Amino acid sequence: MKTLIAVSRRCSCLLALQLLWLSGFAHAGAAEQLAAHLQNVNNLKAGFVQVVRDDRGEVLEESRGSMTFKRPDKLRWEVAEPYRYQIITDGETLWRYDPDFEELITEPFEQVSQTPIMILAASAEQLSGDYHVKLVAGSELQRFSLKPHKANADFSELELSFRNDLLTAMILHDKLGQTTRIDLNQVVVNSDAVVDSLFVFEQDKP
Repeated sequence: MKTLIAVSRRCSCLLALQLLWLSGFAHAGAAEQLAAHLQNVNNLKAGFVQVVRDDRGEVLEESRGSMTFKRPDKLRWEVAEPYRYQIITDGETLWRYDPDFEELITEPFEQVSQTPIMILAASAEQLSGDYHVKLVAGSELQRFSLKPHKANADFSELELSFRNDLLTAMILHDKLGQTTRIDLNQVVVNSDAVVDSLFVFEQDKP
């Protein structure tokens, strides 16, 4: 990751990690449908494959790893291939750690609280207040498009795809024409194994 959460190493991670109908009623309806999907999830664990493409569709980077999310604002994002990298937050502090270089960066969570990955914790009111939300595919596969109201947002569009009520993919379009696609696999929701200690950085001991 590094793309969803902060668009850097530079084409790497999430983010981790800032995720119309023609009438206001339909717009609100799409936001409410998306919020209904999200609010059923107290926590989520998954593997991911992330592919970053430039404005011509050429692959800039592909990475693999795992993510763990817990409401309202806890996230653990770990890249395993082709290099190792961690982004961890407990909702107050954000840790970015590069184990290959033993480099740790610590900053306030507020620096990334509006990044796309945190849309997973948004309410219907927050979604409709911050984004134009549109349901662009229905039935078994549901895909939602979110476009920020603010002109100075870090991205131009975020797409979230759900299959059988499970989040399966996120696609981020930035203002430079780059596209970051994150496909989730082995998705597990509301697991008792997702405890708060997972979201506090601890450096591995040699």
